[in-house]
Amino acid sequence: MNARIVIGANYGDEGKGTVVATYAKQSSGVLNVLTNGGAQRGHSILTEDGSMTFHHFGAGTYHGADNYYSRFFILNPIQFVKEYESLVIKPKNIYRDKCCLWSVPYDAMANLITEQQKKRHGSCGMGIWFTIKRYRETPTLYLDDFLKSPTPLDYLDHVKHYYERFIDIPDNWKDIWQSPNIKLHFLNDCHFMAAHTQVCNLKDVHYDNLIFENGQGLLLSDTGRDTYDTTPSQTGIRYSLELLKEIAGITDVTAHYVTRPYLTRHGDGYLSGETTRQNLSSSLEEDRTNHYNEGQGEFRYGVLNIVDLHDRVTADAGNINFELEVTHCDEMDRLSEFQKSFGTVHTYHSPLV
Repeated sequence: MNARIVIGANYGDEGKGTVVATYAKQSSGVLNVLTNGGAQRGHSILTEDGSMTFHHFGAGTYHGADNYYSRFFILNPIQFVKEYESLVIKPKNIYRDKCCLWSVPYDAMANLITEQQKKRHGSCGMGIWFTIKRYRETPTLYLDDFLKSPTPLDYLDHVKHYYERFIDIPDNWKDIWQSPNIKLHFLNDCHFMAAHTQVCNLKDVHYDNLIFENGQGLLLSDTGRDTYDTTPSQTGIRYSLELLKEIAGITDVTAHYVTRPYLTRHGDGYLSGETTRQNLSSSLEEDRTNHYNEGQGEFRYGVLNIVDLHDRVTADAGNINFELEVTHCDEMDRLSEFQKSFGTVHTYHSPLV
């Protein structure tokens, strides 16, 4: 059994979806493990059927990979249903750890309200950080316990009242916040997700190839502080290695760190070497998949320091064999610079997979 761990080396948006889909296409018997984060991820690939962005499913899904949600992944039943129904190719098997955290509509709404009140662009609005804090601060249920409860709607009211203790719900949000239909629709989505997934430990499913697909990037990893411009998740190799320790028969583990020849970042927050897209390269066109959105604001660009990149990649990988994956090479030729620091480099000149 072989394992690949695909990790963003910077602030996210490096092209992890392209790398995951490429290795899934080249392999058979693939289980695509969604390692961390949640449905706020947006991993895009370009296929013969058009452009696709995966949020709650792995980017290897298009090439036949089954999916597994690790205990470090945050489930979102609403997004699961929406995306499952739109998939061109659906996974034959979808597994999940019984201890996955899961978001309810009030997590996402509280997230969006807070961002709007603070007038900032630092979140996708999926309620990831709010879900984690709620689990830490109030009695919670896992998804299957919620569905077995004789009063599941009361539990949703419990979450709703939790947020009302410290968030002033503005007038333009009150109708949807108080709507009973929100709870009923969400309960249906939860049942749908439970019916289309199998609960098991990762060690109990057997595939020839595991592809761990991380969300976000190394420069967004959890700092232990409640800051809006990082993520409450370990975005490097740590979670994947914890999961691999539980599996017998792993013969080969390789970490794949993904970068563009330049830096990008969504939202407010610090961006090293920030500049304009035009200043980076005359070949750099407007990004194919990342555009302005209300939650994250503008898609920003910066100069990539390859020495710094090498330092953070080697620090994260430790003694695990790793390879560098450079996407968007059609936009900027820095291959010789990457080779000088990293040796062998895998390059991607087209996003088509």
